[in-house]
Amino acid sequence: MPELDRLGEFFAVERTVEGDGWRPLADLVEGTYLHTRVVATHLALASRVDAATPPGVPDDGRSTVEPRVAASVASLGLFARLLSPTVGAMLLDVDAPADVHWREQPTGTLPLAAGAWSPPDLDTVLSEVVAPLTARLRTEHSVSERVLAGNAASAVFGALRMATLARPDLADRALDVGAQALAHPYLVGTGEPDLPFRRRSCCLFYRIPGGGTCGDCVLA
Repeated sequence: MPELDRLGEFFAVERTVEGDGWRPLADLVEGTYLHTRVVATHLALASRVDAATPPGVPDDGRSTVEPRVAASVASLGLFARLLSPTVGAMLLDVDAPADVHWREQPTGTLPLAAGAWSPPDLDTVLSEVVAPLTARLRTEHSVSERVLAGNAASAVFGALRMATLARPDLADRALDVGAQALAHPYLVGTGEPDLPFRRRSCCLFYRIPGGGTCGDCVLA
């Protein structure tokens, strides 16, 4: 939908599934890409730490950055990409992508394409995409459920913030969409439906040397 594209790159979705490399969303939820994304994020964060280390000071970014922190940071970007198109469609009252496909990319904004378009269903995206991914991150990378649920809520409200920057007239509608999202069982208790949003957990980014806290962090 052109309206979605105008909200920003995290909302944009190809209109049809054409060309090579597109894979069904189930492959992302169940396959090896999640681990690939976490490893790529770990390496990127480690390189950042190494680059910030003064000359002559021994350090190894890969050992300094905890794997679970890298997994949490990776989930933030992935959740934002997977949730933003539906959040945007709810704001604009237009159809959302369905039969979603993706193309592998280690870092950056994951390419998405839609095999169909239908009324937005945020509950389904949270229950059938985000929740299974968080279950894997919890089991495979030892990230707590509270942190991951907070990351998903942060992704929703990050999308709302970006959308209202592009379209200030959507601010009132954004509060309604935020409240609807936080009523989902997975997100209950993660924060209040206010803009700016303040989550009740931390994504653990502060545990990276020089990381600091995010704007919606409970520690900020």
